[in-house]
Amino acid sequence: MDKIIQKILQQLETRSFVKQDDLELYGFGIECLLLKIIHIISYVLIGLCMKELLSLLISGAVLIPLRRKTGGYHAKTRTRCYVFSCCVVFLLCLANKTTVIPFISYGGILVTNILILLVAPIENENRKLDPDELALFRRQARKLLFILNTVIIAIYLLDKYLFLAHWLENGMIFAGGLLIIGIKKDKPNTFCSIYL
Repeated sequence: MDKIIQKILQQLETRSFVKQDDLELYGFGIECLLLKIIHIISYVLIGLCMKELLSLLISGAVLIPLRRKTGGYHAKTRTRCYVFSCCVVFLLCLANKTTVIPFISYGGILVTNILILLVAPIENENRKLDPDELALFRRQARKLLFILNTVIIAIYLLDKYLFLAHWLENGMIFAGGLLIIGIKKDKPNTFCSIYL
């Protein structure tokens, strides 16, 4: 990865697209872009191989914004992040394939709602939030939660497209799971992490 980034930066500097003073900043941006592309391609391939691309997109449309607002577990290295993320995507596709007893699903949703309402957002060493950001992310997470709960309840009331409710619920439950892991990692001796 570093060699690829260096070659790109050399080309940008040689062609006078970037000043030498800005190389480090551009290097960081290119690294982020390449990592995102690799992650997205891997997720799509996992979804295609498991024949769950549509369900993955719908669950991901819930998981990604919730995770951005609530925080949770983050790996320390690029490799761990990649492997962990691919495992989460694989497990999400697997969960979308299976039919779960409604009681278990409702329990997962309830726990996720309680966690997000009480403890989100969770910071990590890569993402420290000031008090204003904490308040903003908390409000945004609660709004997302309200919208998702409303959509899921509406789907159940209409009694149509119940598979969509299942996929949406899985996205929420996985966001809650990542939040629990983040709590346990960040504060291993707290009351929450002992009982979760």
